[in-house]
Amino acid sequence: MSPLKVVHIADLHAGKVNNKTLNRNDDLLHSLEQVLDLIKEEKPHYLIVAGDIFDKSRPDSESSKLIGEFFIKVAEKGTKVVAIGGNHDGGSFLEIFKPWSKAWNIEIFPKLDINNFIYTDGEVAIALVPYISEKGITDLSEGESQSKIQYAERIKKLLQLAGKKVEGFKYRILTAHLFFANTKVGKTEQEITVSDTYAVEQSAIPETFQYVALGHVHRYQRLEEAKTDAFYTGSLYQLDFGEEGQEKFFNYVVIENNRPKVEKVKLSLKRILKKVILSQESSINDLTEFKKPNLYLWVEIEAKTPHEFSIKREQLEKFFGENLLKVTVRFQNLRSDNLKKQNSKSDSIKDPLKMYREYYQYLGRGWDPSLERVLKHLVEKLNHQTT
Repeated sequence: MSPLKVVHIADLHAGKVNNKTLNRNDDLLHSLEQVLDLIKEEKPHYLIVAGDIFDKSRPDSESSKLIGEFFIKVAEKGTKVVAIGGNHDGGSFLEIFKPWSKAWNIEIFPKLDINNFIYTDGEVAIALVPYISEKGITDLSEGESQSKIQYAERIKKLLQLAGKKVEGFKYRILTAHLFFANTKVGKTEQEITVSDTYAVEQSAIPETFQYVALGHVHRYQRLEEAKTDAFYTGSLYQLDFGEEGQEKFFNYVVIENNRPKVEKVKLSLKRILKKVILSQESSINDLTEFKKPNLYLWVEIEAKTPHEFSIKREQLEKFFGENLLKVTVRFQNLRSDNLKKQNSKSDSIKDPLKMYREYYQYLGRGWDPSLERVLKHLVEKLNHQTT
């Protein structure tokens, strides 16, 4: 087996739904078909799936069928599948796959088994570290800061043990679903540190491994501080608006002469997510350029009153239809000039009826005479009690 060829993917999130209406399985399938095309062409020895296979611990039948069929198609091409569980995956659910999957050379490792976390196949050893919750390996009663230190130290020891166990094998790979410090998440350049969350220092990865296939972070990146080639390949499609603008990739890795050659393979996207702002001065027609079949929007409306926001939202819904996933508001001049003036006059504050009428006007609603009668009664009763 020389050289060793591996495809690395992660964070499939089968069953992902946006805004309770848009099922993203078509997006996932679109990306998986591109992965399968490369597998057909390059005939790699392994497909490594680094966790978060599903978006929920108990996925729906459609999502389960999608993943099962994909794994079988990969296996039919002669490529072995090695998959670990992520924080979104239900360990007990993934166990259901195991009885039939081994017959297809599909190996699934839902949870860490300290007595069986090295997959071996001839000259190949793959260390398997599924998602490990801090609740399982730290004493949370000692405080968050201390438990973060405990978590990092215990994961480091686990990785060191994994490194020792793979010594002597020609090909040595680690796959893990973990947060490593100084990685970048979302569409920002902000880095996650050990103090921010339950993360592990990149230096904890033993250089024994020739390649490290990671999952958990949805943005493609190499761990620059690691002593070996370690990568997050990120999610296979834009999962939500936090990934707006992100291109998506997976890795094709060839290990030869103890060194990996990593090819970053770009994916085409079935749907693109984008956030736009409808300013106070703009009209719906100014957003015409965003009316595309594969573009799904979050529109933030600048408005002066809830009534104005309501009208613009209705116009957007008619214009974009199902491609409008989310609408939010950014109020400009939250109070009318009249309200501002009245807030500066103490005598106006003493007239709650007048304030309530102006509030209704601000909302764009008609005044309810029956409400006025109730309010008058309450005001009179209050005045009587205080005199």
